[in-house]
Amino acid sequence: MATLTALLQIITDGLNELQAACAANGDSYPTLNDVYSTESNMVQNKYAADVAPVIAAAYQLIALLTNPDPYILNWGFAAFYSASIAVAAQGCVPDILGEARHNGMHVNDIAARNKMDPGKLGRILRLLASRHIFTEVAPDVFKNNRVSSCLCTGKPLDKWEDTNGVGALAEFLGTDSIKIGGSLVDNLTDPETALSQEPNKSCTQRAFGTDLAFHMWLQEPEQALSRRRLQHGMRSLTGYASDELPSGGFEWSVLPPGSVIVDVGGGMGTVTMDLANRHQHLRYVVEDLPEVRMLMVCEVLVIDQACYAGNRACTAPRHVLSVPFQCFLSHHLSFIVEHDFFDPQPIKGAAVYMIRYVLHNWSDAYCVKILGRLREVTESTTKLIVHDQILDYLSRDTISVDTSIPGAARPMAQEPLLPYPDAIAGYAYALDIQMMAVLNAQGRTLKQLQTVFLKAGWKLERVHRFTAPHPQQLICSPI
Repeated sequence: MATLTALLQIITDGLNELQAACAANGDSYPTLNDVYSTESNMVQNKYAADVAPVIAAAYQLIALLTNPDPYILNWGFAAFYSASIAVAAQGCVPDILGEARHNGMHVNDIAARNKMDPGKLGRILRLLASRHIFTEVAPDVFKNNRVSSCLCTGKPLDKWEDTNGVGALAEFLGTDSIKIGGSLVDNLTDPETALSQEPNKSCTQRAFGTDLAFHMWLQEPEQALSRRRLQHGMRSLTGYASDELPSGGFEWSVLPPGSVIVDVGGGMGTVTMDLANRHQHLRYVVEDLPEVRMLMVCEVLVIDQACYAGNRACTAPRHVLSVPFQCFLSHHLSFIVEHDFFDPQPIKGAAVYMIRYVLHNWSDAYCVKILGRLREVTESTTKLIVHDQILDYLSRDTISVDTSIPGAARPMAQEPLLPYPDAIAGYAYALDIQMMAVLNAQGRTLKQLQTVFLKAGWKLERVHRFTAPHPQQLICSPI
C-alpha cells in the first residue's frame, strides 16, 4: 500500500499547487466543460510541467489498480479508439455538435447531417465518450467537451485550412496509420525487412502494396487526400503558439548583423518567420523540396528591406519570392530555396544551420548524410541547431548521461513515479514507433543523437530544454 499512498500524495500535492498557482496568477484552468480555444490552451501549456507528475501518477495508479488482463486488452483495443476518432472527424461530428452547444444532439440528427448510420455512429461516439472524448448527456444524445472540440474546423470544405491540425492528424492516425501499423509484426519478423534501415522497407510497403518509400508514395496523385491530411496534421506537432522558441535557447540576438540563418527542410518556415520578426538584424533562408515549396506557397512570409528600418513587426505580404542568393544578401529577404537536403548544400558558411523535426524521419545512415552535407560547407564559427524530441530511458540509471554537456542531465521525479513524468504524459514514445512503422526511422535518446552528430562531423555543445510540448534544442559545433 505504500506505493498507492505515495501516488495519492503526488496527485494531491500537485493539484493543490496547481490551484494555488492559478489563483496567484489569475488563471482559470480549463475543465472538460470548457470550449477548446487558443487562450485556454496557452493556460494549460503554461502549467504543463507542473501537472506532468500528476498525470504520470494517474497513469501509474490505473496500471496498479487494474487487473493485468483487462489492462493489456484495453491497450490492445487502442487501434479502435484511433479509428473512431477518425470516423468522428471525417464525419464532421465535432462541428455539427458545435452548433448544438450545451444541449447536445441526438445521434439520429447528427447522422442525418453527415449521412452515416446512426446506430453505428452512436456506438463510435459512446466508445469515445468512455474516454472523455465527447459527452453523452442523455441516451444517444452527445455534446462536445473540451477534448472533442479541439477537432472542430469550422467549415466542411477545405476543413483543415487555418486550423490547429489536430483533426487532420487524427484522421491520418485513424486511417493510413492504422493500416501501416497493422503490418508491424510482419515487418519486424520477416528476415527481408527485419534488419533494414531503408525507407522503402518499412510497413508502408506491405500495407499499400507499393515499392515506394512513404514520402514518395504520398506524392502519388491518388494519395491527394492522405497528403493533405498529413500536411495539415503536422501543424499539431510543430505549430505551438508560443514565443519560447524564437526568444529562448540559442542566443540569436548576439549574432552579428547580416548573419545568415538557413532553415533546412523548413517546410512553410513557421519558426523562421517567428525568428525573423523578433531578430530583424539577421538574414533567413528556408529550404525544402519543390513540391513542399508549392504546397506552402501562401504561408511564406517575405520580409522586405522596409521591415528592417524600424523596430516593428513585419507586415509584408505573404508570397514566395524566387531570387538569386546574391539578391537575398542585398535585400535582407526571407524566401524559400528549392533544395533536397541529401544534395550538396548551396549556401556556404552560414552562421547557423537549423534543422527542425527532420532527423526522426530518417534512419541513422540518412541522418549522417543530411548533417554531413551541412558539415561540408561550415566555417569554424558555424553552429548547427537541431530541434527534435529527445527520448529518455525509463530507468533511474544515469550512467549513459554525459554530465559534461550543459542541459544533458535532467532532474528525476520522486519515486515511485517513472523518472520523467513529462515523457509519460506526452506521446514521444508512440511517435517513435510511428516513425518505425511508416518510415523505418526513429526518435532518439541523447546518446543516440550524439553518435549521429559525431559520425557527421559535429560535436554536441549543449542542450536547451523547452517546456513540453515543444521539442528540445541541441546546439552543435563543427569538429
